[in-house]
Amino acid sequence: MYNIKTEEDKKDVKAMIEGLHDLGVGKFATISGTQGKQFGREIYSSMLKFKDLKKFLEVFPEVQRDVNSRNVARIKTYVLSGIDEEKALKFFSAITVTCKGHVFYDETASKIAIDVSKSKLSINDGQHRFLGISKAIDELQAQVNRTTDDVRRQILNDRLHRLKEMSMPLVIFNQIGEVEEKQLFHDLNNLAQRPSRSATIKLAQTDLYSRMAREVSEQNDFLKKYGVEMDKVSIQKSNENTVLLTTVYHCVKEILANEARINKGFLTLKDYARHKKTIDTTFYQLFEVLPKDINVKQKYIIDKSYTLKGICRFIAESRAKNIDERKIFKAIKDTDWTMNYKFWKMYGATTSPSGNMMFAGSGSAGVLGIKTALEDKLNK
Repeated sequence: MYNIKTEEDKKDVKAMIEGLHDLGVGKFATISGTQGKQFGREIYSSMLKFKDLKKFLEVFPEVQRDVNSRNVARIKTYVLSGIDEEKALKFFSAITVTCKGHVFYDETASKIAIDVSKSKLSINDGQHRFLGISKAIDELQAQVNRTTDDVRRQILNDRLHRLKEMSMPLVIFNQIGEVEEKQLFHDLNNLAQRPSRSATIKLAQTDLYSRMAREVSEQNDFLKKYGVEMDKVSIQKSNENTVLLTTVYHCVKEILANEARINKGFLTLKDYARHKKTIDTTFYQLFEVLPKDINVKQKYIIDKSYTLKGICRFIAESRAKNIDERKIFKAIKDTDWTMNYKFWKMYGATTSPSGNMMFAGSGSAGVLGIKTALEDKLNK
């Protein structure tokens, strides 16, 4: 039942139960929800419409990480891109907040009441979702305000209404202080295990690069022959697969990089099949000229993920210069892909303490070394 402390609270709660108050109206705002306990703390679960997020939620910097503006912008774009799709494959998980003030609960009516005159809901997990959604609403509202065309204004108002009426799951922790709030932030962000990059590519449905990498991995004859590791982020000796899904993904992006530089939004469903054919054909051309036994572990530098990335970058940049395809793939064919340290040393290779050949620094050094070696071969 409600934790009623004063006669004034009693009157407000009575009015609330009788349906006289709703979100943002009067002293109490109400939302339907459920109550529970977690390690002795009260928790409430509910839904909040996008239009009401700003009314109740607030970011308190002392219990949060710094805002990443790029992440906020990415979420704003994600939100706006899904408004007009009736069955858009876009989802948000719950925002978790702590109540700084008074929350009341009516078990009979299954309603949560928030004393808006004294209380704030501090975001613990979800500040970037909150800010991204808020910016999406602000941007649409600004478009409505700027337009002078009545038909255009109606279209924008319809979009804005649809966006504001969407709902966000909300979990409220009650009766915890700042120290506990900081610990809650820590636990929410550290106990949850992020999926591997391979798992993200394997499962993503709206990212067309990920979709293309999956489909080409499953359909290209050479990739099927040599095997693509779809789950792990590295390939051990005992693993029968030769190429990582993450490597295929980066190769797709390298091959299509020229068009992406001209137009970042070039990869759409309309042109997807054409671009996928380019990727599939390029992999056929590539594996036709690589050694046939590249699946033999530790025989070739192709074991390293940066090698295929470097080759694909070389292909893309050579095509951008209108170099003949036969010359491009002849350079690849004529390159020594074995673990020839004497050769690869010229392009930045070093040896590890255990004697294995590697490129200093990060994988980007390997990509650059591979690309440079191929350019030298091409020019000769």
